[in-house]
Amino acid sequence: MPGNTQETLSWRAQLALLGISRRQAARALHLSLSALDKRLKGERGLSAREERLLAALTGKGLKA
Repeated sequence: MPGNTQETLSWRAQLALLGISRRQAARALHLSLSALDKRLKGERGLSAREERLLAALTGKGLKA
């Protein structure tokens, strides 16, 4: 089930604003770059674990 597009675009924007490459984020989430791109575009939903890891990576939440 696709995720909330506005929410995923927010993650994409946060990564860009913080200078975190999609490749770095994919590595941190243990995903391929292609899989992360699909999640960030909203084609696939982010799991709760992936949300926590992104929050930790961007400083928006508790460490995973």
